[in-house]
Amino acid sequence: MTSLPSVQYASRTDKGMRRAMNQDSLQVRMSADYAEWSRCGYLFVVADGMGGHAVGDLASRIAVDTLPHAYFKGDAPSVENRLREAIISANKAINSRGRENREFEGMGTTCSVLSLSECGAMVGHVGDSRVYRVRKARIEQLTFDHSLQWEMIRLGRATPENVELFHPRNVITRCLGPDPVVQVDIEGPFSVEAGDFFLLCSDGLTNHVSDTEIGQIVGSMPPTESSRLLINLANCRGGSDNSTVIVVGIDSYPTSSESSPTNAHAGPGTTTAEMPTAGRSAFWRTFLSFAAGLCLVAGIWLATQHNKPASAVMCAASALALLIRLRLTNRRTLDLADSGYADAGGLQPASKKSQRAGDSPADTDDSRTASIFESSSASRAAFLPTAPYRIVDAELTEPLLSNLAEVQSELVQAARDSGWKVDFDELTQLNRQAIQSLQSEKLERAIRARGKAIDLLMRELYQRSRSN
Repeated sequence: MTSLPSVQYASRTDKGMRRAMNQDSLQVRMSADYAEWSRCGYLFVVADGMGGHAVGDLASRIAVDTLPHAYFKGDAPSVENRLREAIISANKAINSRGRENREFEGMGTTCSVLSLSECGAMVGHVGDSRVYRVRKARIEQLTFDHSLQWEMIRLGRATPENVELFHPRNVITRCLGPDPVVQVDIEGPFSVEAGDFFLLCSDGLTNHVSDTEIGQIVGSMPPTESSRLLINLANCRGGSDNSTVIVVGIDSYPTSSESSPTNAHAGPGTTTAEMPTAGRSAFWRTFLSFAAGLCLVAGIWLATQHNKPASAVMCAASALALLIRLRLTNRRTLDLADSGYADAGGLQPASKKSQRAGDSPADTDDSRTASIFESSSASRAAFLPTAPYRIVDAELTEPLLSNLAEVQSELVQAARDSGWKVDFDELTQLNRQAIQSLQSEKLERAIRARGKAIDLLMRELYQRSRSN
């Protein structure tokens, strides 16, 4: 096949409602022809800088300028190697600039990169900016947050339920810039199908908008409209940080990439990322049972035939450890099954009942700020050992539309009270369209009408709040 894939994309970045400047940066690089695309793909980059004054902005800009150049000009044998080498080049460039000037010392940035090429979707990642795939009414997080909270959970020193009590949220464990050497995560390749959406975003979005809401919005609107609504929603809920999003919609894709590719971290011939959870658990249960039995047999043989009690004890201890591990594996499988994620067919979206409980945030400010793990049990169970790390139901539902209607109503009231220069007739018409679409169960039309109304109001709010 010699035709390029057909994709739509939109990108937006905003400083938020509480920051004086924007330290986020983004970059999009589209291949010029099919030969370049098959070799390199389309490239999308989001970086969230950190550091006082303009240092974070400088770090993120160096990342998004250096990385695409290194990626497309490099001579690596694969997309995976290209991604890794390009991110390492960006880290070296930031680190070198930091050493040149003491004011820039220690500056850093997160960096999340998506490549869409002939091999599928490949992700490179350092930090806590995220990459998602939205497919068939579910949203999948393809990156593992390099944050203190996620690392504590992975090490077993905290749980999703109590991590907020013991560890701060916005502490990252890895970024580009401060050190001359950085560890880069490469995930994928993941399959790409017509109708898929990919989202790259900084934590300014995910601190205020839940995964469920992100998936519902991205999966129901064109990229231009969904990217606008996501940032508007984050700012309506406080806008405590800079927010950046890139939304990529797949209209068509070469058939060679629509099969399920092998995960980059799996062994030859395996597809760990696509393997059903139930299948992985059954394999490990069988393996651990066999290993434990082998250790017991070896211990008995050593004790009875060779009179080596110390070695026999060691074998027995090994068997006991394996049996404990087996019990933990069984318990995790049961937990996943209870949450609606594991069955004979593999990973499935959680039930609508369990997810809808978290679709509409409560009225308190604390609950409007999405935690790193959503409150539903299904979301907690979806913290998986390999990518996708979380899988959440994202079917468009009425609670989200009700929430957007409340946001629109509050903004309209503020506009009337403060004499904003907005077209109230157009707002009334959009409100009517949303209500009629909801009544006729055309939810996608309803959310688009709500998104347009909110955008009209937020544009006036931005102009007023940022003109001083």
